[in-house]
Amino acid sequence: MQTEELARQYRKYRNALKILTLVLIISVGFGIFYWQVTAAKAEVVETWGMADAKEININSKVTGRVVKLFVDEGAHVEKGQLIAKIDSDTQEPQQRSAQANLAAQYAQLQQVIISSRNLEETLNASLRAALAHEAQAQTALDLAAKDEARYRELLAAEAIPAQTYDTYQSKLENAQAVFVAAQAEVESARANLLKNDENKALELAAREQAAALQGQLDAVNVMLGETEILAPFAGVVTKKFAEEGMLISTSVPLYSLQDVNDNWIDFKVDETALKNFSLGESITLEGRDGSTKIFGTVESIRCKADFATQKATSERGDPDIIAFNVKIRTNNPGVWPGMRFRILR
Repeated sequence: MQTEELARQYRKYRNALKILTLVLIISVGFGIFYWQVTAAKAEVVETWGMADAKEININSKVTGRVVKLFVDEGAHVEKGQLIAKIDSDTQEPQQRSAQANLAAQYAQLQQVIISSRNLEETLNASLRAALAHEAQAQTALDLAAKDEARYRELLAAEAIPAQTYDTYQSKLENAQAVFVAAQAEVESARANLLKNDENKALELAAREQAAALQGQLDAVNVMLGETEILAPFAGVVTKKFAEEGMLISTSVPLYSLQDVNDNWIDFKVDETALKNFSLGESITLEGRDGSTKIFGTVESIRCKADFATQKATSERGDPDIIAFNVKIRTNNPGVWPGMRFRILR
């Protein structure tokens, strides 16, 4: 009897142990499932992005030898700061030649101007004199015509002899001849003045040539100024490509310069989460260290998809989830390209 009782109790204990084990297995299974779901949700909620910044290569606009490099990698430079010098052996002789050509052209232009002005003054004086002579001849002609008409009437009335009338008729003819000559003098003076337009054309051509030479000199001066390489904006030199003494062309960069005040974070946001972002929205971001927090503004939401962040599987049967780029402007000097940040809101 005692043996049967012990066997019965053992069976009861074994069954209870099985039930307890099953409960533990189910509990552990539910725990693992809950942890996976929670982790998956956390993974979806946490959106990480990568920092980027405005960065350009600085090239020389002239071909030549690098005379001096004034900054090294990692240096902070200000806008307009001299960072490199290219030799000016080519530009300086061109500048002197252009200056000499321009000076010679201005001297020639001055001579043309003086000659044209002097001739114009002379011709204008001749025209004024001819016009005055014409006016005098017109007055004399009018007087002679009146006398001739009056004595012609007296001759018709037989109040004077024919010889007296002949005298006044001769005066009228002489006055007419003088007036015609005065008119010819005026026309000649005007024709000579018109010919002076040729001198004005020469002056205009000389001025245009001087302007062209001035343009050449300005171009040489610009190229001479390009031998001094200035920083286009304030930033950090991230890479130095050239060395002093190197012969470079316009296609060879000297430095790579990053603008520390022009940076942003690019986020790949699932299409299902795009509704949570709007242009101009202020966003709080956290760095990988967990302590760095910065602020940014949603600058753009790209309307074209980048890639699928979640592929459909035969098990789930869900469609692909596509990501779109959301650009958050930070302009924070502490943000460097390649840094990772997550959205805190």
